[in-house]
Amino acid sequence: MAMLSAEPPGDQVVAFLLHPREAANSALLEEAAHRCRAAGLEAVVVQSAPEAELDALSGRTRLLVSVGGDGTLLYAARMAGPLGIPVLGVNRGQLGFLTSVEMDGLPDALTAYFEGRCSTLVRPTLSASLLTASGRMTASLPLAVNEVLVRADSFNVIRMRVHTDHQLVGEFDGDGIIIASSLGSTAYSLSAGGPSLDPAVPALVVTPLNPHSLGHRSVVIPDTLDVTVELLRGGGTLAADGQVWTQLLAGRRFVVGRGPHLHLVQPPGTAGFFERLRSKTGFGTVLKLEVDDLGEVNPAGAEEPAPVPAPGG
Repeated sequence: MAMLSAEPPGDQVVAFLLHPREAANSALLEEAAHRCRAAGLEAVVVQSAPEAELDALSGRTRLLVSVGGDGTLLYAARMAGPLGIPVLGVNRGQLGFLTSVEMDGLPDALTAYFEGRCSTLVRPTLSASLLTASGRMTASLPLAVNEVLVRADSFNVIRMRVHTDHQLVGEFDGDGIIIASSLGSTAYSLSAGGPSLDPAVPALVVTPLNPHSLGHRSVVIPDTLDVTVELLRGGGTLAADGQVWTQLLAGRRFVVGRGPHLHLVQPPGTAGFFERLRSKTGFGTVLKLEVDDLGEVNPAGAEEPAPVPAPGG
């Protein structure tokens, strides 16, 4: 029988947001629920209708535990960030760049949190709004963790005009443009050729997506500035953290700025930024070479070349 409750009787709860394929009655989750009850809190599953369930629990939720991959953590952050609920990311996926612990470390991580031995990283997020022709904000996106982007529909090229702080950044022809947070700099922006930023850096990364010019590169700006993008030609899809938001046609504009802060719980021993960058992306690794007895360097595992026969031999 699952130890996680769906109807919490207590005042404070720990909510477990589970990936749809994650079983709520696994031995590790039952042990995690036991650690919660030992600390005087109820453990609650948030899985079938997570947004409504977490909203109903928002006043009593002390911690949201995301059990899945980076996608599950992004989903958890979009719900928890505006409510000020801290998030503990547990990796059950492949990459787990944003998560703090693996599944087998969850019970001990919870104990460390209840005992006050965890640190909390406060990271800015992104917010975005559509603009009318007069500059009035209409529909708004309350929070994105990694990036907000516009990408061309189909195989068409779009032209974009980008402003920040009332300055023209430039006009770009290409497949789109990415506005990433420093935390999200290692996501889509990095794949598109952008730089890796330490998440503690208060900055935005503006990365053209497949620009039709060799002179277009990423630019890093303070996150105190807003970035306004106007679609001059073509049509595109506006998305946040991989989720489609709306369609854009030529003449439409949107603005991206800072959103609410996100609180990420870090248990003792959580890998730092550069450790994760090395282990998850291969950054900072070198080609391993072997040195032979004569001191000459050969590629590791390379076979010795066959001897060349002497003339007439």
